[in-house]
Amino acid sequence: MSSLVEQSKRSAAFAAVDKHVLPSVRVLGIGSGSTVVYAVDRLLELKNQNKLNPDLVCVPTSFQSKQLITDAGLRSADLDDLSILDPELGGFKSIDVTIDGADEVDSELNAIKGGGAAHLREKLVANASNKFVLIADSRKDSQLLGEKWDKGIPVEVSPLAWRTISRQLERICSIQSGAASLFELQAPVAQLRQAVRKAGPVVTDNGNFVLDVHVGKIYDPPAVEQLFKMIPGVIEVGVFSGMADEAWFGNEDGTIACRIPKSEMKKLD
Repeated sequence: MSSLVEQSKRSAAFAAVDKHVLPSVRVLGIGSGSTVVYAVDRLLELKNQNKLNPDLVCVPTSFQSKQLITDAGLRSADLDDLSILDPELGGFKSIDVTIDGADEVDSELNAIKGGGAAHLREKLVANASNKFVLIADSRKDSQLLGEKWDKGIPVEVSPLAWRTISRQLERICSIQSGAASLFELQAPVAQLRQAVRKAGPVVTDNGNFVLDVHVGKIYDPPAVEQLFKMIPGVIEVGVFSGMADEAWFGNEDGTIACRIPKSEMKKLD
């Protein structure tokens, strides 16, 4: 990957952290992926400058992000442990802000996530956050999901019935009325994700398998997300619809773009 792409990721991550991780932030969700590495780098710099809340707690979304937090000397806690650490944090929206990467983001800030097979925990943490911020390089910025990302929708499934679930996903247009209008392909293709440098499939941090479901362009992300989740054995779907408040994209020319959902922009006009 070119150094310009890496620099663009770094720029987006640093800008998002500088805006949102203020000394008033007590609980911070840390996403997963290559761009999040740069976000933690910036957190470490702020920590060394005494610009973070001294009681800051970071909530990881994967084994990777927990390692990043630990290596940076930051305090970590799992989502369900927050109320034990401090009863005042026991409310549903107990995380001040979560910063996470994305595989693709559309004009409404709906996102495809799960390229790193961490989307279940990522969605749990995002859902418990007062603000959810995405960071990525400009290659991930699209008008429609599936326009650039061609690796399918990551779907975490129970290993007990992955073949059955795969067949149901591939036949969903004939099983479910109206499904054919939600995405481009009339015959979705579900593939069991295979591990690299390990024989057999990818196993998530939660002990499940991942199906990558190819549907082409996605015309109605919220409907696709709900449609897939209705299938028994589907644990979580890597479509994050209506969750992100803001997205930061780094460009190879060094500039940074910050976007809010297109519908929110119209309200401001």
